[in-house]
Amino acid sequence: MKIGAVSAHTGLSVHAIRYYEKQALLRAPVKDASGHRQYSGKDVELLDWILCMKNSGMSLKHIRQYANAFYQDDAAQCLALLQEHQKKLTQQQQDVLHYLAVTQNKIKKLQQRLT
Repeated sequence: MKIGAVSAHTGLSVHAIRYYEKQALLRAPVKDASGHRQYSGKDVELLDWILCMKNSGMSLKHIRQYANAFYQDDAAQCLALLQEHQKKLTQQQQDVLHYLAVTQNKIKKLQQRLT
């Protein structure tokens, strides 16, 4: 798949895809006879995951570790990294729920003062 098609599929800009290559999150793609980058289905799958991990707050260091394990078909390492990330996300979720409850309580108290 050419870089434009990968960009359309993932929603990433061509510049972002090249940046991920430079950051060693995505392996250097094979180039066709015309010199155009050709990405595999595995590359596109990883890009989708990179977006998910990045958007959920995973560090660049851990995303890079995941990418390396992914390309090495090291399912155990991928699993360990994702389980660690899941624990952090679960804690964040609990924190947000707590802050939401505290905020709702404060809103109620302020509304009562106004009535």
